[in-house]
Amino acid sequence: MKAITHEKGAQVPSIKVYANKYLDHVIVVTGAASGIGKVTAHLFAEQGADVVLFDIDEPNIKDVQSSILQQGGKAEIQVCDVSDDGSVNKAIDATIQRFGKIDVLINLAGTAVFSPLERQTTENYQQVISTNLDGGFFLTRAVLPHMRKARYGRIIHTSSSTTGNPAFGLAPYVASKAGIIGLVRASAVEAGPGITVNALLPGLTDFTKVAETEQSSLLFDSVLARQAIKRRGHPLDMAHALSFIASPEAAFFTGQAFECSGGESFR
Repeated sequence: MKAITHEKGAQVPSIKVYANKYLDHVIVVTGAASGIGKVTAHLFAEQGADVVLFDIDEPNIKDVQSSILQQGGKAEIQVCDVSDDGSVNKAIDATIQRFGKIDVLINLAGTAVFSPLERQTTENYQQVISTNLDGGFFLTRAVLPHMRKARYGRIIHTSSSTTGNPAFGLAPYVASKAGIIGLVRASAVEAGPGITVNALLPGLTDFTKVAETEQSSLLFDSVLARQAIKRRGHPLDMAHALSFIASPEAAFFTGQAFECSGGESFR
């Protein structure tokens, strides 16, 4: 994965990655086969974590695991369909059986279907809602008892900057991501001592499924015109934000929606 190319005129110092920051942490990353999930998994592995990769795409998730292992990191895989509560429960239970705990859950699994609202099929709508929103609920429900037992945990879901600036043709996606914010806030109230629940709201980001669609160039042009930081988002931008939210230092943040969009919108 290429490094971040900052906007013209910026002189941003290199980011220090500390090899033992997440040593002895068990971190589940869903949607780890590609895009933000893949980069996030690599970053946490570089910081010493035992990373467990959840994804429905078995061939690609094995490739990510192999890449992490070759670089000296630790990674295991669970083939998991987050839209299926049985699949989620099985993957979480297997992780607990293997490690005895889950310190951090980072839910980056998601999907989107571009189409004007009146042309969105019921099948497309249900697919988006079941993956993006139901999946978040299933994962939270499955992992929370284990975090309560440990009296520590970080749950981070992915929402989207489109909840504040909806893009044309993404009604089910925007609805699902708005629902995630509600889920995060409600879960934060119920989570218990030592456990935080937050959401990251990425802006439009390179190397993601949305960026690979035919409509992406128009979306990027529109978004860049609004952004305060005049460059495309990079998965590493999101991964570094997640690394902070997942840390013990972020103990007093919960129920929050952290937008990482280069100033595309302001909440």
